[in-house]
This record gives sequence, structure tokens and C-alpha cells, in this order.
Amino acid sequence: MEVGSWYALLEESTGSGQYATWKLTTYFELGDDRETAVTRIQYLAATYRPQHPWTDRGRRIFEHGADSWVVVVEGSTSRHHFRLSLTRLLAEHT
Repeated sequence: MEVGSWYALLEESTGSGQYATWKLTTYFELGDDRETAVTRIQYLAATYRPQHPWTDRGRRIFEHGADSWVVVVEGSTSRHHFRLSLTRLLAEHT
């Protein structure tokens, strides 16, 4: 990870039933330029394939504030969602 770079943080539900949890599952590096990062995160919102549902029969993308998107994915028998947040890494301590 590079300090100063832009990242997409992905939060989604994993597992199912009593084992389902909502958590940060991964992040994607988007580069050093904010404009490019916004374009890339919007592309992720349109194309990312979450664990659930197994089939993607359509999606709705909602802008949730200036730097956050909630995506609702319609499956054949269920509906799921995930959230992408545009962030910039300010510090990394090891």
C-alpha cells in the first residue's frame, strides 16, 4: 500500500444464515489521482461480483454521500448489497 494513494474499501456480507457477517472484505488500489479513482470505483460498482447472489440479474447503484456507493444486486431468488467507499491512505504503521 502506498501512502497518499486512493483506495476502494469493499464491505459486504459473507457467509449465510446464522454465519452471515458484514465486514470489510478487501480493498482495491485506485491510483494517485482522485478523478481517476472516482472513475475506477464507479466501474467497480457496476462490475464487482459479490459472493452472493450467485447470479446477477441486475443491480442498482446508489451514491451514499460524496465518496460512498451502495450497490443492490438482484439474484434469481434473493437480493444482496455491498458498499464501496473511496478513501485515501494517510499513514501506515508497521
